[in-house]
Formats: sequence, structure tokens, C-alpha cells
Amino acid sequence: MGAFVGKALLWCALLAGLIGSGIAVYALHVNGAVGSLIVASVAGLVLLRLRPEVRDEEAGEAPRDAAVT
Repeated sequence: MGAFVGKALLWCALLAGLIGSGIAVYALHVNGAVGSLIVASVAGLVLLRLRPEVRDEEAGEAPRDAAVT
């Protein structure tokens, strides 16, 4: 349940960042666009990082770090 809530919040942050950057670019606000893109990028990277962990846990394997293998 906790993983679902975390992913939902990250998806909301990703969408808010993308929508916010579009609005900021349209309104020519550079700082808003950069901040929104940072939020969207970080949320997307965290979602990508969480994706393999859930798939490995469902298969019954122990989680492993990609940098080690």
C-alpha cells in the first residue's frame, strides 16, 4: 500500500512539473520553467528507479543493485 501511495505522489509530481513547465514557458517565466523541469526530472528518475524493484519483488527474487552486477 505504501509503494502505491508513493508512486501516485511521484506521478502527480511528474505531471505537475510537466504542466507547470509548459505554463511557465508560455508565460516566459524562466525560473518557473527551470524549477518545474527539475521537479519533473527528479520524479521521473525516482519512478524509473522504483520500477525494477517492484518487478523483482513480484518475481520472488532479492532486490539487487544494477551498478554491482
